[in-house]
Amino acid sequence: MPRRFLPAYLPLGYKLLVSYLLLVMVPVIGIGSFAYVSSVRSIEEHTRSNLEVAVRQIGSNIDYRLKDITRSSDELYADQMLSRYLTGYHSGWDKYNIMSQYILPRLENAANLPNQEVKLSLYVDNPGLSEFYYVDSDNANEGRQYSLYHLDRIQNKSWYKGLSLHYGANEWKQIETDEATGSISYLRPLINYDTLEISGLIKMTAKMKYIFTDVDAGQLGEDSILFIVTGEDKLLFSSSWNEIEPDMLSASASGHIRQPSSFMQIKQPIGNMNASVVAWIPLSALKHNSDEVRDVTIWVCLTVLLVLGVISVLMSQYFSRRFRRLTDFLKSFREGNFHTRISLRGNDEFREIGSAFNEMAATIQELIDEVYASNLEKKETELQMLHSQMNPHFLYNTFSSISRMAKLGEIDKLHEIIRALARFYRLSLHRGDKIISVEQELQIAESYLSIQQIKNAGRIHAGFEVHPDVTAWRTVKFILQPFVENALEHAWYADTITVTIRVFPEEGRLIFEVEDNGLGMKEDIIGLVLDPTDKGIGYGIRNVDQRIKLQYGRDYGVHILSSLGEGTRIRITLPADVTPQ
Repeated sequence: MPRRFLPAYLPLGYKLLVSYLLLVMVPVIGIGSFAYVSSVRSIEEHTRSNLEVAVRQIGSNIDYRLKDITRSSDELYADQMLSRYLTGYHSGWDKYNIMSQYILPRLENAANLPNQEVKLSLYVDNPGLSEFYYVDSDNANEGRQYSLYHLDRIQNKSWYKGLSLHYGANEWKQIETDEATGSISYLRPLINYDTLEISGLIKMTAKMKYIFTDVDAGQLGEDSILFIVTGEDKLLFSSSWNEIEPDMLSASASGHIRQPSSFMQIKQPIGNMNASVVAWIPLSALKHNSDEVRDVTIWVCLTVLLVLGVISVLMSQYFSRRFRRLTDFLKSFREGNFHTRISLRGNDEFREIGSAFNEMAATIQELIDEVYASNLEKKETELQMLHSQMNPHFLYNTFSSISRMAKLGEIDKLHEIIRALARFYRLSLHRGDKIISVEQELQIAESYLSIQQIKNAGRIHAGFEVHPDVTAWRTVKFILQPFVENALEHAWYADTITVTIRVFPEEGRLIFEVEDNGLGMKEDIIGLVLDPTDKGIGYGIRNVDQRIKLQYGRDYGVHILSSLGEGTRIRITLPADVTPQ
């Protein structure tokens, strides 16, 4: 239609109404004219209903056997203690004890739970655990088996890469030698319940002849064919493979099933598997229609399908392009990219939606910028207050040490501590920069440690392990000294203490670590230290964590690893910022 005949505003409802009329009227007029030609329709429907009940019962029986296997996998999937053992680090006797007393018995129990024989394989992303498997294991062997493998055995295999692994996902699929041995595997991920990340894979393999034991075409009558197809209509199992004639497979040799014109098909989805029970019933057993009626019905159906197909393709392409642009924008919006703007042609609801979203995105971005700037300014103010509280106490103790050294005539130590103090304040107060180089941040921590070492007469041992490539990288200022001070103030309980500072790159990130061999912390104390709602303890540490998150996002910040009596390791994660000063 020429553009000049189109109305100025064409509502989406009008477009949908026209498309619905076309899609409904064409098949109704075409198929309805010939739908009641056969006088045996009532008999056909009654017979079909009975056959559907039989096929549905077969599907229910198969579903029961599938659930029997999935319930067994639930024993491993929902076991949080097993998850911790499989993802944790163990050494020596602990590893042997955990394997023999918990992990392997749990695998054996899960393999023995189903009523049918299964082979259970557990793949874990933990090289520290020992593998356990049968040396002569083969999927062709009968009997229940259970194995434990490292995940790297399958990570590069195409079938594993094709899995959709996330919380709650599961899949029945033929992999590796399953097709050759007449088997099928149930796959679902292992979950690390501490991090909610994928930590491995559960694979339970069973013989299809046991799962599909009810697939017997004899239940449906003479000359009937009964088999199982996948969600892609590929042949999976048949009680008698010779019933599936070669001409019933598509010419592409892809394994897709093509329904013969002389058969009626009943298809029943299987609840716990992306597959269906398919029954082919000879039309001769249902009705005795004439060749003329059959030919006319086929011709009309093919014509209607062709018309509907062409119309559906043209209209779906038109609307899908517009919906796709909207959904792409919404995905970007959901990911936090509020700078994205959408532009849609036309004069309809799509354009109004796009304009409304653009206005909303602009408003939200403006509000976020205001809140971000306010929070960042607040944290910097808190840092300055923290400095003002620390400096008098720190200076008092340092000057007391200087006075004592002067009285004792320790000129060399006096010279060293004054130089270290001067360097510490020169670096801390230099220009008031919020972002400095890694080298400058290390110098602040080193100066602070030097002062404390001189004051404590060698009872503090300090070590620095710095990767040479990161010294010029950029970091938030004053993030190491609070953790060093915390170790000396709260963790030092023996005659000496060792503090080690490490800096290194890791997977595109900058990592700081401050480790001591002091008293350590309990789990509840760690939670209180990083809890933004708790104002009692860990104020300086919490300030560092929140400043990093405000500067770089919630993916970065402070993580504390500590055990009472074994010391503490602070891990600070920042993005790799190589911007020159």
